[in-house]
Amino acid sequence: MHGYGGWMWPMWGLMMLFWLGVAGLVVWLVIRYARPQPTGGGGTEAARRVLAERYARGELDTDEYNHRLQNLR
Repeated sequence: MHGYGGWMWPMWGLMMLFWLGVAGLVVWLVIRYARPQPTGGGGTEAARRVLAERYARGELDTDEYNHRLQNLR
């Protein structure tokens, strides 16, 4: 009496969940790997800039500035 309708609807639901999972995985991979990758030393340059600003404001003396600068290299 039920024919195909008795077991086809659960199969369609499972197929929809499968394809939604595949689409979600593809979206996640694109978002993760499409971002620009940071170049090496980008954080070091920012740290040197902050260090120079602190030295210019007088928060660090020359010895402390040179010591911290050496640690960044």
